[in-house]
Order: sequence, then C-alpha cells, then structure tokens
Amino acid sequence: MGQATAIARRAQEISQRMAPAGATATLIIDGARSQVAHAFGLKARYDLDHALERDCDIGEAILAVPNASLWVLPAARAIDRAGEDEGQAARVTQAIESVSARVRHVVLTLPPARLAFLRRIGELAALRQALIPMDSSADAGTAALAAIRQTMSDTEIAVFRLLFSGMSKAAAGRLLSGTAAIARRHFGATVSAAEPVEDLWRAEEMPEQPAGERAPLVETVL
Repeated sequence: MGQATAIARRAQEISQRMAPAGATATLIIDGARSQVAHAFGLKARYDLDHALERDCDIGEAILAVPNASLWVLPAARAIDRAGEDEGQAARVTQAIESVSARVRHVVLTLPPARLAFLRRIGELAALRQALIPMDSSADAGTAALAAIRQTMSDTEIAVFRLLFSGMSKAAAGRLLSGTAAIARRHFGATVSAAEPVEDLWRAEEMPEQPAGERAPLVETVL
C-alpha cells in the first residue's frame, strides 16, 4: 500500500492547491491495480470495464473521495485488454477523454508494460509528466532510471517527477540529485521532485487555465 498511499497523497495536494482558483477536480484513473481506492478507504463495486460492457454507467464506476474534489476510476482490466485489442483501445480512450473533460487534473497509473497506451490519449493533455513513486530500497534509483528509459522509448514524455516515501528529506535530496544527473546525461530527461526535498527542490506553480479553455495536467504514475 506504500505506492497507493503516495499517489493518494499527491492527488490530494494537487487538488487542494488548485481549489482556490475555482471549481477544479482531480481524477485518478487506476490502471495498475495499485489499490488507490483502498488508500482512500473506498471499495469498488464497478470499474471501467463494467462501464464499457454496459453493466453500469461510467458514473457508477467512479468513486468519490469524501470531503475532497477527488475521484478514482478503477481501470486496470480495461487498460489491460486495450493493449491487445484495437477496438477496446478506442473505447477506453474515448471513455477517458469523456471523463477527463470534467476535471482539471488527471493521474493515470500504469505499469511499465502498458506505457505505450499513452500515445492514444496524446491530445488529452496540455502537459504530460511521469510520476515515479520512490521508496528507501537500495535499488530505488536504478529502478527509476529503468522506468525513465522505458517511458522515453515508448512515449514522448521526457519530464519526470519522483515521489519519495519512507526516507528523510536529506536522503530524498541525495537520491534525486544522483538520479536526475544520470537521467539528464544519458537520456536527456528532466527529473525533479514531486514534493519538497532538502535544498534541491523549487516550487513550481500549476499551469494557469486560459479563460474558456480546458488545459488539464495529466500525470502518469509508473
């Protein structure tokens, strides 16, 4: 549950930061079975696959997080099938785009093997970033670099944020520094921290939404 909790915390932080700007919302499309709904204390009866098969309305598959402008859409089965079926892929893309039209920020969780699916929703986002949960294990940096390399070979994403858990800000800063330097030198990737880490993080404002236009931020969690 460590990764799911980190994703949930990130979504809450983004949603709260955008709230003063007006009616905004964050949607987590869980395509990696990361138990994000469980991290919020939610129990899923339906998922995106049920909606596509017309067993329920898509609104019934979306779980509202109490007391927050946050929603979770379980979608792992649908996205798994989309990787092997062109018709299913088109239906999943259409469903995601229809749901995302109601929100400003989308967090799409995907396993590395499904990253190529991102090409199908290229027009959804004005800005796309990959968000990589990091833990305190000895191979965390190596795993992150492998994910960055695969993401850049499968998609056009070259901006990455590391989400740290289970370590001090100083330790996170050291890990970020080494990972960012290697990623920049060998892959040409831009890597920063999703949350403050000691001496190595500078806050960035969310992109403003032009009047009359929808400019959602989509983050892909690896």
